[in-house]
Amino acid sequence: MNREFSLRNLELSDLDFLESIENDSSLWKYSNTIKPFSIIELKDFISNCNQELDVAGQKRFLLEDKDSNKLGFFDLFDYDKKNARAAIGLVISKEYRGRGFSKIGLQLLENIALKDYCLHQLYAGVGTENIKSRNLFISLGFIETGVKKDWNYYDNKFHDEIIFQKILDV
Repeated sequence: MNREFSLRNLELSDLDFLESIENDSSLWKYSNTIKPFSIIELKDFISNCNQELDVAGQKRFLLEDKDSNKLGFFDLFDYDKKNARAAIGLVISKEYRGRGFSKIGLQLLENIALKDYCLHQLYAGVGTENIKSRNLFISLGFIETGVKKDWNYYDNKFHDEIIFQKILDV
């Protein structure tokens, strides 16, 4: 366990940070967002996001360091209890990118998925042009298992999406 970093539930005090990430239009192509979220919508999201994974089907965590710097978000979503799997998503704030925080957060998320939710498998979809994310997943033992052709439309064209999967150690 990494004592320098933690994943925690969102709190109302995270509202400004959440708004800065969710309403950064340069990231919308990765989340299929098409319009900004209002402050009311984001407050409601924080109020509801701390439900358990099996109730809400999704769960968002905030990655912070030992000095309480907010580094980014890590999500479990598309939860399938019967098949013990969930999709994952992540984003690191611009000012903290390129420092290895994605890898740290993803390792912490894997631990939560296995220990707290007894998940057997995690998976993620990554745009073919997103080399840094592709390398991140490969470095953590995710395997490329397929390609969704012309899956997402952004930058005035369709883009393929690579599916990465990881079977978690039991």
